[in-house]
Amino acid sequence: MRRRTRHVRKGLGTAAAVLVVLAAAPAFAAPAGSRERDVQLVYCLDAPHRAELFAAAARLGLLRPAAPTPVSVMVTDSVLPTASVGRMTPQAWSVRRQDDFARACSALMGAASDGPGPAAEEKKEEGGWFGTFLTSLPLLAVGALLTLGGQSWERVSTERRLLKQQLESARTSFRAAAREYLRNYEDDPATDHAAVLTAREALGAALAQVAAPGARRARAHRLADELPLARPLPESSDGRLLGTHARARRAQEVRQTVDRMLSAVSDLNGRTLYWRWRTARERRARTTPGASA
Repeated sequence: MRRRTRHVRKGLGTAAAVLVVLAAAPAFAAPAGSRERDVQLVYCLDAPHRAELFAAAARLGLLRPAAPTPVSVMVTDSVLPTASVGRMTPQAWSVRRQDDFARACSALMGAASDGPGPAAEEKKEEGGWFGTFLTSLPLLAVGALLTLGGQSWERVSTERRLLKQQLESARTSFRAAAREYLRNYEDDPATDHAAVLTAREALGAALAQVAAPGARRARAHRLADELPLARPLPESSDGRLLGTHARARRAQEVRQTVDRMLSAVSDLNGRTLYWRWRTARERRARTTPGASA
């Protein structure tokens, strides 16, 4: 069992080593003119970072520090690789020992939290736009909701305004046609009824378009059904022709009914909050036992 455990641990260690080597391999062989190679040359050969580069290379066994301390040699303008190639300038080292330079520079850039290392660059590239998107997502959602809400409100407001204008126009036309018909009826019981019937149908069609709240819609439909002058007023009663006074009395009664009904039509354009309250009260009265009593 212990032997098996040792074999497993050894296999895991080998796999981990292979993964590390594979992950680091691209940094050792960045092609000339590539973005990664350019970043390494600019960053690691910069004067503020050169001493750190030499120190990193010495720790990795790529450069030989001279006695008594590595720093005394690292700050000079030449380096001594561990390979038997002699001293050379840092620029020459980056060209002649390209893999050693890339390895040391990648290690330095990866260790420097404030340096533009490949990991930081990759993280910025991968998370930059997505992080910005996630950050701005709530604002985008709120903006979309406000836009949709504004469009919906504008559409509803426009529909209500048009319906209000249509109701007012139809109400005015019906009142004028009714008064004209009633005035002519007092003089002639056979007066033409077509104009007032047309105006009544137009008003009924406008009332049929009244939408929620429920109480207002129901009221509009009742008014459309109850509008007077659906038929011509009678010329006789109980087999006798109606006289002038009788027709005038009947015309006055119908005139009062018309005014009352048209006043109710105007009330339909009241505030929505009132009709919502009426709707809730009527619904409660229907569902609560004894509430309507």
